[in-house]
Amino acid sequence: MEWKTVAVAGTTTSLVLIEDIFWDTGAVSVTVIDAEDQPIYEPGPGEEPVWENVIVTGLYEEDVDVDSVRSRLSEASIEVLFVEVVGDRVWEREWLTRFHPMQFGQRLWVCPSGREVTAVDAIILQLDPGLAFGTGTHATTRLCLEWLEGNMVPGQAVLDFGCGSGILSIAALLLGADHVRAIDNDPQALVATLDNATRNQVQEQLLISMPEALEASSFDTVVANILAQPLIDLADHLIASLKPGGHVLLSGIMVGQKDWVKSAYAKLDFVAEGELDGWVSLAAKKPA
Repeated sequence: MEWKTVAVAGTTTSLVLIEDIFWDTGAVSVTVIDAEDQPIYEPGPGEEPVWENVIVTGLYEEDVDVDSVRSRLSEASIEVLFVEVVGDRVWEREWLTRFHPMQFGQRLWVCPSGREVTAVDAIILQLDPGLAFGTGTHATTRLCLEWLEGNMVPGQAVLDFGCGSGILSIAALLLGADHVRAIDNDPQALVATLDNATRNQVQEQLLISMPEALEASSFDTVVANILAQPLIDLADHLIASLKPGGHVLLSGIMVGQKDWVKSAYAKLDFVAEGELDGWVSLAAKKPA
Protein backbone atom coordinates (compact mmCIF):
# COMPACT_ATOMS: atom_id res chain seq x y z
CA MET A 1 0.00 0.00 0.00
CA GLU A 2 1.20 3.51 -0.82
CA TRP A 3 0.55 6.62 1.21
CA LYS A 4 0.44 10.35 0.51
CA THR A 5 1.92 13.07 2.67
CA VAL A 6 1.03 16.76 2.53
CA ALA A 7 3.48 19.13 4.22
CA VAL A 8 2.72 22.75 5.07
CA ALA A 9 4.47 25.66 6.76
CA GLY A 10 2.91 26.86 9.99
CA THR A 11 3.41 28.83 13.17
CA THR A 12 2.45 28.48 16.80
CA THR A 13 -0.68 30.50 16.03
CA SER A 14 -1.79 28.52 12.98
CA LEU A 15 -0.90 25.03 14.24
CA VAL A 16 -4.30 24.14 15.69
CA LEU A 17 -6.08 25.21 12.49
CA ILE A 18 -3.68 23.17 10.33
CA GLU A 19 -4.13 20.10 12.49
CA ASP A 20 -7.91 20.48 12.36
CA ILE A 21 -7.86 20.67 8.55
CA PHE A 22 -5.69 17.58 8.27
CA TRP A 23 -7.92 15.58 10.61
CA ASP A 24 -11.10 16.83 8.91
CA THR A 25 -9.81 15.77 5.48
CA GLY A 26 -9.01 12.23 6.57
CA ALA A 27 -5.38 12.27 7.73
CA VAL A 28 -4.40 9.14 9.66
CA SER A 29 -1.55 10.94 11.44
CA VAL A 30 -0.20 14.47 11.83
CA THR A 31 3.47 15.22 12.52
CA VAL A 32 4.94 18.54 13.74
CA ILE A 33 8.65 19.35 13.48
CA ASP A 34 10.81 22.42 14.03
CA ALA A 35 11.24 24.54 10.90
CA GLU A 36 14.20 26.64 12.08
CA ASP A 37 16.37 24.61 14.50
CA GLN A 38 14.92 26.49 17.47
CA PRO A 39 15.76 24.66 20.72
CA ILE A 40 13.12 24.15 23.39
CA TYR A 41 14.64 23.86 26.81
CA GLU A 42 13.29 21.94 29.77
CA PRO A 43 9.53 22.60 30.04
CA GLY A 44 7.74 23.06 33.33
CA PRO A 45 5.40 20.40 34.70
CA GLY A 46 2.42 19.87 32.42
CA GLU A 47 3.73 22.24 29.72
CA GLU A 48 3.72 21.17 26.07
CA PRO A 49 5.82 23.81 24.30
CA VAL A 50 5.96 24.10 20.51
CA TRP A 51 8.33 25.88 18.14
CA GLU A 52 7.46 29.32 16.71
CA ASN A 53 7.77 28.10 13.12
CA VAL A 54 6.91 24.52 12.22
CA ILE A 55 6.47 22.10 9.36
CA VAL A 56 3.27 20.10 9.73
CA THR A 57 2.76 16.91 7.73
CA GLY A 58 -0.47 15.03 7.24
CA LEU A 59 -0.33 11.35 6.28
CA TYR A 60 -3.16 10.04 4.08
CA GLU A 61 -4.19 6.72 2.57
CA GLU A 62 -3.45 6.38 -1.15
CA ASP A 63 -7.02 7.00 -2.34
CA VAL A 64 -7.35 10.45 -0.74
CA ASP A 65 -8.24 13.38 -3.02
CA VAL A 66 -5.15 15.55 -2.49
CA ASP A 67 -6.67 18.42 -4.50
CA SER A 68 -9.47 18.74 -1.93
CA VAL A 69 -6.88 18.86 0.86
CA ARG A 70 -4.96 21.55 -1.02
CA SER A 71 -8.18 23.51 -1.50
CA ARG A 72 -9.02 23.47 2.22
CA LEU A 73 -5.51 24.63 3.08
CA SER A 74 -5.59 27.37 0.42
CA GLU A 75 -8.89 28.68 1.75
CA ALA A 76 -7.19 29.10 5.13
CA SER A 77 -4.16 30.86 3.52
CA ILE A 78 -1.86 28.02 4.51
CA GLU A 79 1.18 27.40 2.32
CA VAL A 80 1.65 23.85 0.98
CA LEU A 81 5.34 22.97 0.80
CA PHE A 82 5.09 19.63 -0.99
CA VAL A 83 2.99 16.54 -1.63
CA GLU A 84 4.76 13.17 -1.69
CA VAL A 85 3.82 9.57 -2.37
CA VAL A 86 5.59 7.13 -0.03
CA GLY A 87 5.73 3.37 0.38
CA ASP A 88 4.35 1.46 3.32
CA ARG A 89 6.38 1.28 6.56
CA VAL A 90 6.02 0.85 10.31
CA TRP A 91 4.80 4.38 10.96
CA GLU A 92 4.71 4.21 14.75
CA ARG A 93 8.50 3.74 14.70
CA GLU A 94 9.30 5.98 11.74
CA TRP A 95 10.25 8.93 13.95
CA LEU A 96 13.00 6.87 15.57
CA THR A 97 14.91 6.60 12.28
CA ARG A 98 16.27 10.10 12.90
CA PHE A 99 18.13 8.95 16.00
CA HIS A 100 21.44 7.09 15.94
CA PRO A 101 23.88 5.80 18.58
CA MET A 102 25.84 8.67 20.13
CA GLN A 103 29.23 8.37 21.81
CA PHE A 104 30.22 10.33 24.91
CA GLY A 105 33.86 10.23 25.95
CA GLN A 106 35.76 7.01 25.33
CA ARG A 107 33.28 4.31 26.34
CA LEU A 108 29.75 5.59 26.90
CA TRP A 109 27.13 5.28 24.17
CA VAL A 110 23.43 6.17 24.10
CA CYS A 111 21.69 3.76 21.76
CA PRO A 112 18.02 3.87 20.59
CA SER A 113 15.93 0.81 19.78
CA GLY A 114 16.83 -1.06 16.62
CA ARG A 115 20.42 0.24 16.59
CA GLU A 116 23.65 -1.51 17.56
CA VAL A 117 27.00 -0.44 18.96
CA THR A 118 29.93 -2.69 18.10
CA ALA A 119 32.74 -0.69 19.71
CA VAL A 120 34.99 -2.75 21.97
CA ASP A 121 34.44 -2.14 25.71
CA ALA A 122 31.42 0.08 24.99
CA ILE A 123 29.13 0.94 27.90
CA ILE A 124 25.70 1.10 26.27
CA LEU A 125 22.79 3.10 27.64
CA GLN A 126 19.56 2.05 25.92
CA LEU A 127 17.26 5.04 25.47
CA ASP A 128 14.57 6.15 23.03
CA PRO A 129 13.56 9.81 22.73
CA GLY A 130 10.46 10.49 24.78
CA LEU A 131 8.44 13.21 26.44
CA ALA A 132 10.83 13.80 29.34
CA PHE A 133 13.83 16.08 28.82
CA GLY A 134 17.20 14.44 28.16
CA THR A 135 18.16 12.18 25.26
CA GLY A 136 21.80 13.15 24.81
CA THR A 137 21.16 15.35 21.78
CA HIS A 138 21.22 18.69 23.61
CA ALA A 139 24.54 20.33 24.47
CA THR A 140 23.80 20.49 28.19
CA THR A 141 23.15 16.74 28.39
CA ARG A 142 26.21 15.95 26.28
CA LEU A 143 28.43 18.02 28.57
CA CYS A 144 27.13 16.12 31.60
CA LEU A 145 27.51 12.69 30.01
CA GLU A 146 31.06 13.40 28.92
CA TRP A 147 31.99 14.64 32.39
CA LEU A 148 30.45 11.56 34.04
CA GLU A 149 32.25 9.25 31.60
CA GLY A 150 35.58 10.80 32.53
CA ASN A 151 35.06 11.36 36.25
CA MET A 152 32.62 8.78 37.67
CA VAL A 153 34.31 6.84 40.48
CA PRO A 154 32.92 3.32 41.03
CA GLY A 155 31.05 2.83 44.31
CA GLN A 156 29.90 6.41 44.73
CA ALA A 157 26.53 7.71 45.91
CA VAL A 158 25.09 10.14 43.36
CA LEU A 159 22.29 12.72 43.42
CA ASP A 160 20.71 13.61 40.05
CA PHE A 161 18.65 16.76 40.67
CA GLY A 162 16.29 17.42 37.76
CA CYS A 163 16.57 13.92 36.32
CA GLY A 164 14.29 14.37 33.27
CA SER A 165 14.47 11.11 31.33
CA GLY A 166 16.90 9.64 33.88
CA ILE A 167 19.73 9.58 31.36
CA LEU A 168 22.34 10.94 33.80
CA SER A 169 21.21 8.67 36.65
CA ILE A 170 21.43 5.62 34.42
CA ALA A 171 24.79 6.69 32.98
CA ALA A 172 26.22 7.10 36.49
CA LEU A 173 25.04 3.61 37.45
CA LEU A 174 26.37 2.00 34.27
CA LEU A 175 29.70 3.76 34.92
CA GLY A 176 29.92 2.20 38.39
CA ALA A 177 27.97 4.31 40.87
CA ASP A 178 26.72 2.28 43.83
CA HIS A 179 23.34 3.99 43.96
CA VAL A 180 21.62 7.12 42.62
CA ARG A 181 18.88 9.34 44.01
CA ALA A 182 16.91 10.87 41.10
CA ILE A 183 14.82 13.97 41.79
CA ASP A 184 12.39 15.88 39.57
CA ASN A 185 9.37 18.12 40.11
CA ASP A 186 7.53 16.60 37.12
CA PRO A 187 5.79 13.25 37.77
CA GLN A 188 6.12 12.45 34.07
CA ALA A 189 9.89 12.64 34.40
CA LEU A 190 9.87 10.23 37.34
CA VAL A 191 7.85 7.71 35.34
CA ALA A 192 10.25 8.05 32.40
CA THR A 193 13.27 7.66 34.67
CA LEU A 194 11.96 4.44 36.21
CA ASP A 195 10.99 3.02 32.81
CA ASN A 196 14.40 3.80 31.34
CA ALA A 197 16.24 2.48 34.40
CA THR A 198 14.28 -0.78 34.18
CA ARG A 199 15.14 -1.10 30.52
CA ASN A 200 18.82 -0.76 31.43
CA GLN A 201 18.45 -3.14 34.41
CA VAL A 202 19.67 -0.65 37.01
CA GLN A 203 16.35 0.09 38.74
CA GLU A 204 17.36 -1.72 41.93
CA GLN A 205 20.11 0.87 42.52
CA LEU A 206 17.87 3.85 41.84
CA LEU A 207 15.57 5.75 44.18
CA ILE A 208 13.29 8.37 42.57
CA SER A 209 11.16 11.05 44.22
CA MET A 210 9.83 14.59 44.10
CA PRO A 211 12.14 17.28 45.59
CA GLU A 212 10.16 17.61 48.82
CA ALA A 213 10.78 13.94 49.61
CA LEU A 214 14.56 14.36 49.58
CA GLU A 215 15.73 13.99 53.15
CA ALA A 216 18.99 15.44 54.43
CA SER A 217 21.79 13.22 53.16
CA SER A 218 25.26 13.42 51.66
CA PHE A 219 26.45 12.32 48.23
CA ASP A 220 29.84 11.84 46.65
CA THR A 221 28.63 13.43 43.40
CA VAL A 222 25.74 15.79 42.70
CA VAL A 223 24.63 16.44 39.12
CA ALA A 224 22.14 19.21 38.32
CA ASN A 225 21.35 19.75 34.65
CA ILE A 226 18.58 22.32 34.97
CA LEU A 227 18.80 26.08 34.30
CA ALA A 228 20.81 28.97 35.75
CA GLN A 229 18.16 30.49 38.01
CA PRO A 230 17.13 27.19 39.65
CA LEU A 231 20.81 26.36 40.14
CA ILE A 232 21.27 29.63 41.98
CA ASP A 233 18.12 29.16 44.04
CA LEU A 234 19.22 25.63 44.98
CA ALA A 235 22.87 26.47 45.72
CA ASP A 236 22.75 26.10 49.52
CA HIS A 237 20.71 22.91 49.26
CA LEU A 238 22.99 21.26 46.68
CA ILE A 239 26.14 22.25 48.54
CA ALA A 240 24.70 20.80 51.76
CA SER A 241 23.97 17.55 49.89
CA LEU A 242 27.68 17.10 49.06
CA LYS A 243 30.09 15.15 51.22
CA PRO A 244 33.35 16.93 52.04
CA GLY A 245 35.62 16.32 49.07
CA GLY A 246 32.63 15.56 46.84
CA HIS A 247 31.98 17.02 43.39
CA VAL A 248 29.02 18.87 41.93
CA LEU A 249 28.39 19.22 38.19
CA LEU A 250 26.19 22.17 37.21
CA SER A 251 24.75 22.41 33.70
CA GLY A 252 22.01 24.18 31.77
CA ILE A 253 24.00 27.43 31.99
CA MET A 254 24.38 29.82 29.05
CA VAL A 255 27.83 31.31 28.57
CA GLY A 256 26.75 34.76 29.76
CA GLN A 257 25.36 33.28 32.99
CA LYS A 258 28.52 31.45 34.05
CA ASP A 259 29.89 34.01 36.51
CA TRP A 260 26.41 34.55 37.95
CA VAL A 261 26.14 30.86 38.80
CA LYS A 262 29.73 30.65 40.05
CA SER A 263 29.10 33.40 42.57
CA ALA A 264 26.29 31.35 44.13
CA TYR A 265 28.71 28.45 44.66
CA ALA A 266 31.64 30.51 45.96
CA LYS A 267 32.06 28.10 48.90
CA LEU A 268 33.29 25.44 46.44
CA ASP A 269 36.48 25.12 44.44
CA PHE A 270 35.80 25.09 40.70
CA VAL A 271 37.92 22.46 39.00
CA ALA A 272 36.67 22.16 35.41
CA GLU A 273 34.50 23.81 32.78
CA GLY A 274 32.96 22.55 29.58
CA GLU A 275 31.45 24.59 26.75
CA LEU A 276 29.38 23.55 23.75
CA ASP A 277 27.02 25.47 21.45
CA GLY A 278 26.82 28.44 23.81
CA TRP A 279 26.19 26.31 26.90
CA VAL A 280 28.51 25.78 29.87
CA SER A 281 28.96 23.08 32.50
CA LEU A 282 30.80 23.78 35.75
CA ALA A 283 32.43 21.15 37.96
CA ALA A 284 33.31 22.10 41.52
CA LYS A 285 34.69 20.32 44.61
CA LYS A 286 33.61 20.79 48.20
CA PRO A 287 36.57 21.40 50.51
CA ALA A 288 37.39 18.37 52.69
